[in-house]
Amino acid sequence: MNPPDFSVEVVKVELPGGPRITVAVVPLSSVRRAWPIQSDGPISRVLTPAEIAVSGMHGVLERRLAHLAGRIAAKLALLSHLRAQGFFLEARELGLTQMMAGPREGRPVAQLPAGVPACDVSISHSHGLALAVVSSGGRVGVDLERVAPRSVAFLEEAFNEVERAWLEERARFEGRTLDELSSLGWCLKEALVKCSGEGLRAALQQVTFEGWTELRGPRVHLAPLTEGPDAFARLVHLKVPGARESDVTGLLMLGQGYALAVLHDAREEGVWMGEAGRFALREASS
Repeated sequence: MNPPDFSVEVVKVELPGGPRITVAVVPLSSVRRAWPIQSDGPISRVLTPAEIAVSGMHGVLERRLAHLAGRIAAKLALLSHLRAQGFFLEARELGLTQMMAGPREGRPVAQLPAGVPACDVSISHSHGLALAVVSSGGRVGVDLERVAPRSVAFLEEAFNEVERAWLEERARFEGRTLDELSSLGWCLKEALVKCSGEGLRAALQQVTFEGWTELRGPRVHLAPLTEGPDAFARLVHLKVPGARESDVTGLLMLGQGYALAVLHDAREEGVWMGEAGRFALREASS
């Protein structure tokens, strides 16, 4: 059960090919209402003292609230995901930490009681919303961004020629603006890098995709992104160089001025090659 103190949307999604993920969205406004932190307050009922202490690294209040909202979203996604598997836990029985050094620095890590299946977690926040996604197998990555004007220089720096052509074609096909599709493309790349486990240390133009294949399925509702009449939600196979089409699947959304990409990589070892073939991200299976 979600704590009533927060305005939370939790959605379970079955991606193409069968991976099941749980997505939770927490508005920063609900965390702001719970501020300041009290020992018996709403934030303390979800997060442990150690998790709250880590948020103190942010000196600006809005950034600290965004950090807290992301961790609250992750906790609630974990609780819902595990309860669907028969593990009925309370929020403070779960731990959330992060890689503190090395190429995966900053990546969230779920600390779960003995006997509970491992879960992969990814977190993003942007302009008043925090979002987390959880999976029990493979790697997940999520990125949420506000749709913003994108200059020609930005497009040329962020995307290769194949990607730019694909995003322009999809904008025409979907009847959306190029700013919307390029923002979605940016989210895709950020989510791909997070799937690799390598944080944001890779140049985004070296992490490439060649488009996606849309699949039919039930419409995914994720408030507040899908509340407007212009909502766009697609379940996809992402075409990634060196990967089978079934390896990388995801959920793409546009709505209410946001772009969202949630990706799941089923491979034990993620590999992304740069267009010149000189770059690869490799994450050894553990």
